[in-house]
Formats: sequence, structure tokens, C-alpha cells
Amino acid sequence: MKSILFAFLCLTMSYSTLAEENWKLEKDKDGIKIWNRKLPNSGLKEYKGITVIQTTVDKLVSFFKNFKMYEKWMYKMDAGSGKLLKKVSDNEFYYRITMSAPLIKSRESITHFTINPPDAKGAVLINLETAPDLIPLNDNYVRVPKMKGYWKFVPLDNGKVEVTHQAPIVAGGSIPDAFANLGAIDAPFAMLSNLKLYLR
Repeated sequence: MKSILFAFLCLTMSYSTLAEENWKLEKDKDGIKIWNRKLPNSGLKEYKGITVIQTTVDKLVSFFKNFKMYEKWMYKMDAGSGKLLKKVSDNEFYYRITMSAPLIKSRESITHFTINPPDAKGAVLINLETAPDLIPLNDNYVRVPKMKGYWKFVPLDNGKVEVTHQAPIVAGGSIPDAFANLGAIDAPFAMLSNLKLYLR
């Protein structure tokens, strides 16, 4: 029984290690690193971006609750499209935006934000999950389907915070994977750059 359990644990650890090794560093510029990897059974990619900002976790959390700033830092968000659809609490809400890009129909995304309490080290995790059925469809847009991602703020020494953002590319509609994957580097890099600009 012990040998079977040991074998199972080894196999699990191997799969976990392999999953981490699938990440490929695609960009390292201005103190921002962006990794990509392919999603299972898909031609689409998942991205992970990391940077360090001279700020505090509290300031970052407050910034994420400032909806008026979203269009200034979120990737390709249409000006004036942001709308708070539902507020469960100060730390849980549903927010709607639209995004435009050349040659494709504009996208509409409804995201459920859950800001978790700080852990023992003071780090905060913000879970992101789309809620495509929260409101009726709008024929002017393609609704972004199910997606899960996160932002994580980890306090460091000397008043700095490590910021990590991870999410899959899920554009919805009929877009070639190669076209959709263009955002797998640009999107996280632009958002992390903007955060550094507004929180420095």
C-alpha cells in the first residue's frame, strides 16, 4: 500500500513539475517578465506576468477598487465602457467592460472580482472569473466566455510589492488562435506597465 501511495505521489509531482516547466519566458523588459504556455487541448495560450512595484499591498487593493481608473490601465478597454453591475461587498463585485481591436467585433467581458483577505505573510490574492450569463447578451458585442485568472500582491522588503497576473487567452467568437494569442504577451505587459506608472 505504501509503495502504491509513494508511486502516486511521485507521479503527481512529476505532472506538477512538467506543468511549471511548460512556461516559456517571452518578454523581459523594464523590470517586467512575461511567460506563456499552451492551454491543455487547445491552441490558445495562458500568460503569467510578474513585476515589482514601489508601493504597498493596501495601495494596490485600493487601486483595484477605484473603477474610474480601470480604463487607464486595463488592456484595450474602451473609454467609458466600464460599469459596476453588482456589488456583493467592498471585496466582491461584478464589473463589465468592452474591448476593441482592429478587424474583429468588439468584445464584452463581465468579470467577478473576489479580493481575498491577506494571508499570514500579508499577501493578497484577487480571483477573477467571468460571469457571461449575468446580464442578457448584447448583439453589438461578442461576450467573453468562461475564464479564470488572478492577481497576486506579495509584500517584499523596502516598501516594494511583487505583482503577479495570470490568466488564459479566451476571446470568444471565431478568431484564429494565432490572432487571439497576440494578446498573450501584449496584454499582461501593458497592464503591468500601467500599474507601475500609476502606482510609482
